[in-house]
Amino acid sequence: MPISFFTSLKQATPPSRHIFDEKSVKKTIHCKQKNFSGMDGRISEEDKSLIIKYFGKALKELDSESFQEALKEAKKTYHPDKFSKYDDELILEMAKERFQQIQQLEVKVSNYLKVKENMGEDTLVAEDDSPEKGYYTDGIMIDIMTTDKHLKYRLFNSPIIDRGDKAIIKGTNARLVALEDYSPRVSAGFRDNIKIKLIFGLEDSVYEIANWIFKHISGKTSSFVIENKLVKITPGEILNAIRGEARLELGS
Repeated sequence: MPISFFTSLKQATPPSRHIFDEKSVKKTIHCKQKNFSGMDGRISEEDKSLIIKYFGKALKELDSESFQEALKEAKKTYHPDKFSKYDDELILEMAKERFQQIQQLEVKVSNYLKVKENMGEDTLVAEDDSPEKGYYTDGIMIDIMTTDKHLKYRLFNSPIIDRGDKAIIKGTNARLVALEDYSPRVSAGFRDNIKIKLIFGLEDSVYEIANWIFKHISGKTSSFVIENKLVKITPGEILNAIRGEARLELGS
């Protein structure tokens, strides 16, 4: 069970005001003014700490069922109505602050779990707060097995592909490099193994790269391999595989 900030308030006699110092009061007022908008929906390191505090588990350990149970308990524990009987304005303000935090986390975690559990949708999931940019690579080897004879031509936007030809990933300077010659003459087999190399720099978004690849290969491949490792064809798995093989500049 999560550790309750208001465990002591469950006693019959309300706690004295002196247990909260001036710094806590100022922080409460400041948080109320901020109103915990969280409009960008990103899950910060502070959010992760609060998730453990209120829901008793780390973000990665939560699923929809366990989250709903923990959320129900957290709302019950921190609901402001529970503390109105103490006739203490400070205690009530702190209860409201924490209840607002829980409500904001409810939206963020619910969205996270919804996408995580439906990874086939055309969207990306970040399993952590790794940066969007700051990764780079001189070459990540990719093998795509497919029965779609047109897939390679769509990837490179060309009816004939020579070894060394490049395809730029839209919205970035990242590029795919063909590692073999491909043309209707020499690639007429029922099953193709498309061998390519992915190259990108520090300013390229790994989100854009992973999303672009997913959009182009989803439903058209039998297997997708990055550096000899089979990767599930979902946006999040592709993203994590690319991050795992790329380098991350220190300080990013």
